[in-house]
Amino acid sequence: MDAASDPVPGRPVLAYVRGRRRAHRPPGQRSDRFTNAYGVGLYLVIGLVIAFRLLRQRPAQGATTAWLVDGGIARCGAVALLLGMLAALRYATWQGPVVFRAPDVQWLLGAPLDRAGLVRSRLASGLAIGAAGGLLLGVGAFVLLEAALGVAAAPLLTAALLGPAAVGLLAAALGWLVERSPAATRAVLRASPAALALAAALALAPGGAAGARAVLWSGPWGWAIGPVAAAAGASVPGWPAQAALLAAATAAALLLAWASAGAVATEELARRAAARSGLAANLYNLDARGAALVRRHSARALLGMRRMRLPRPRRRWLAIPWRDALATLRLPARSGWALMLVAAGVLAVAAEPDRAAVVAAAILASYLAAAQLVEPLRVEADQPDASRQLPWTWGELLLLHCLVPALALAMMGLAATGLAWALGLLHGAAAWLALAGCPPAAAVLVGATAIVGQRGRLSPTTLATAYGLGELGGPTYLLGWVTLGPLLAELALGVPAALLLGAAGQRAALPDAASAAAVLMVAALVAEVAYLRSRRAPA
Repeated sequence: MDAASDPVPGRPVLAYVRGRRRAHRPPGQRSDRFTNAYGVGLYLVIGLVIAFRLLRQRPAQGATTAWLVDGGIARCGAVALLLGMLAALRYATWQGPVVFRAPDVQWLLGAPLDRAGLVRSRLASGLAIGAAGGLLLGVGAFVLLEAALGVAAAPLLTAALLGPAAVGLLAAALGWLVERSPAATRAVLRASPAALALAAALALAPGGAAGARAVLWSGPWGWAIGPVAAAAGASVPGWPAQAALLAAATAAALLLAWASAGAVATEELARRAAARSGLAANLYNLDARGAALVRRHSARALLGMRRMRLPRPRRRWLAIPWRDALATLRLPARSGWALMLVAAGVLAVAAEPDRAAVVAAAILASYLAAAQLVEPLRVEADQPDASRQLPWTWGELLLLHCLVPALALAMMGLAATGLAWALGLLHGAAAWLALAGCPPAAAVLVGATAIVGQRGRLSPTTLATAYGLGELGGPTYLLGWVTLGPLLAELALGVPAALLLGAAGQRAALPDAASAAAVLMVAALVAEVAYLRSRRAPA
């Protein structure tokens, strides 16, 4: 029998492999999995019930109800589903709905077995997970809308479940098509900034209700929201056509994904299996830095690195900023993500300056943008021995690594503030204060990320300290270790922002508030610089 033309069916082999694994599995492993799943489901239901009752006590009224019905549901729902699909497709660039273990790649995929059958068993599970994710999102949307608006439950529940579930299936099917094709993988990675720009355009689409109806026709993410908005009381004349388009697109993607199950290179599945092994090892050790490096290296193997050159500096102290600038230019995706995060934060605060939650989220987004730019510092902390050959102390080296990220982040903040002014969200003294605050705020954010980055990866000593603190103290210690950077950023910028926003409507109090905010930011920056300068290289 020719194995290439007549492969052996894979179902009996898979049944045998499952039986052998089950025989070597510890007796309590299955019950532990059930207990964990039960606990997650129980807490999820409790959270949904609490959220529903809290919203029922204070339902949407007046302007909030009008905003939701006239376009809020369409814009927020379409943006959420678009970002969810983008996340699923980007996940497929290094993992995806079909992931084998490393031994399975070597043994099963190397044997003369029907590859399509091997892939379809895992593809079915991936499609089910995608649909389940959509259902969970739909349940959350139903709870929020039904509690806030008090509309008829049955039509809203049906629309809220079917639409997001179809989008979840579509995202999983497209994820497999991305996973099996290196060209599609590169296209997704390169088109991600355009997708984020589209999400911003959908969220800021002008035209009121008419603009919201246009958003619902922008793609599958809008087609799924049309029936939901109609069930919530909005005017959506074409929602049956949108539902039909979504069903047709999902069915076509499912058929194409199922038919192409066997058309995948072993190298693609092996790359994802290796990434899965590294990811599992790092997560087991609570090493978030290692997990991020595994994902990044998996994607970089496809995109490579751009060759860029800059004139060599003539002064010695500029060598480190020169190297950091080259690293930033060679990986433009980092600058792109940082710019998106900064722009989103600035525009959100300019649009809703009175909401403390929006301000806190904007500071967090800006911190994440700074974290994208300080990667050269984290690389230095991963290999501290290399710095011993340089003519600077460890503290001086850390401060030199902060120059380029602070300058880049300040320029991004200035550009985002100019965009907010051009859109009419900022004007008068607020615009000038925002422009003046960009450089010090950028320096403070970069300092917070540098304090976290210079610690390096999670060490066994840190884990041993956490284990010695007990069941309550250990997790609290690790949580504080992980969230130190965002907490520093929120504290250093949250208080000055609160002072400025509190005096925004009082012209006489604004100069004093601006002076106090400037003093606090300078004090935070001086403290960060002093701390970084006093650091010593990790042993």
